[in-house]
Amino acid sequence: MRLFVVIDDLITDENSWETHLSSMLQGYVEATDTDCAIIEVHDSETIKAYFQTGFVEIGDKFIFPNAWTPMTIYVKHWAENYDLPVELIGFWSRGCYINQDPIYRPMNNRDWRKVHERASFRCLDKSYFISEYHKEQFRIYISKNVFPDRLTVFAFPLDYLNLELESFKSAVYKQDIITFPWHKYTDLHEQIMYDFIRVFSGEISVVFAQEKSNLPRFQLMNQLAKSKVAFLPYNHPNLGKEIYECLILGTIPLVPDIEGVKDFVPEEFTYPPEWTENIFNYSRSAPDLTAKIRNLTKNYRDYVPLIDEYKDYLYEHHFDSEKIITQLFENYKRN
Repeated sequence: MRLFVVIDDLITDENSWETHLSSMLQGYVEATDTDCAIIEVHDSETIKAYFQTGFVEIGDKFIFPNAWTPMTIYVKHWAENYDLPVELIGFWSRGCYINQDPIYRPMNNRDWRKVHERASFRCLDKSYFISEYHKEQFRIYISKNVFPDRLTVFAFPLDYLNLELESFKSAVYKQDIITFPWHKYTDLHEQIMYDFIRVFSGEISVVFAQEKSNLPRFQLMNQLAKSKVAFLPYNHPNLGKEIYECLILGTIPLVPDIEGVKDFVPEEFTYPPEWTENIFNYSRSAPDLTAKIRNLTKNYRDYVPLIDEYKDYLYEHHFDSEKIITQLFENYKRN
């Protein structure tokens, strides 16, 4: 049996969980002596050649870590063209179905994007979403009442982060630091951070990642591991990867209380989203936000049990790779 992991380089971010999926599945195959070949592909020409030469067989599976790719349509077409029934599985983490998404849901015409996502969805035998919120948004805007059984809330295999980040956690001690970890930021983010520097001068260190010359990942993770708080002013739902990284590192992720994010953290680690909506709101709410940061930092030890509780919660309900392994290999026979 063969399992093809289709990575679309055009829409795959650096350090994305998508780039780790093949190695995770290969590790399982080798550890359990499962009779299955894991094949990672990055271009449609190679996939087409696999169908043309008979390399693809009936019952093989194609998994798309990012279902937004048009390659779902190509695979479905070639499978039908060569009369080779295969199973297609896709993970949805972003798309025009998320109203606030700044890249996948631009302010101009969304109709053609909905058609693209609807076509990809109809090609997939299973579509996985990180939360009920993501699934419901997709149903409302994209799938409607078509194939409702194909929509599933499912764990995304991000537990490799535990192994990757454990060394950072054990190598440092916590300091009174709040870190803004994003290399890309808005004028509003910059204004807020420099106000933090002013307010917390001599009390709490404020690290603005951009000022550190675009820290490479290992340095950024080391910085987060030293920090007691990470400031993550999201304005749209996401997968929760950064939140999970913070919790693994023992760092409090401070996030706005918005749908698609707030379920990943306890109420104590959230703030009203309007506080960082614009500079006028921030000016009014700055005393409340900075007081919250001061409390989280100075009373950090009191929040450690919550950090551990939600780290375990996210692993169990959202990021356990055992879920996808069971789904993919439950009917595969071992040697």
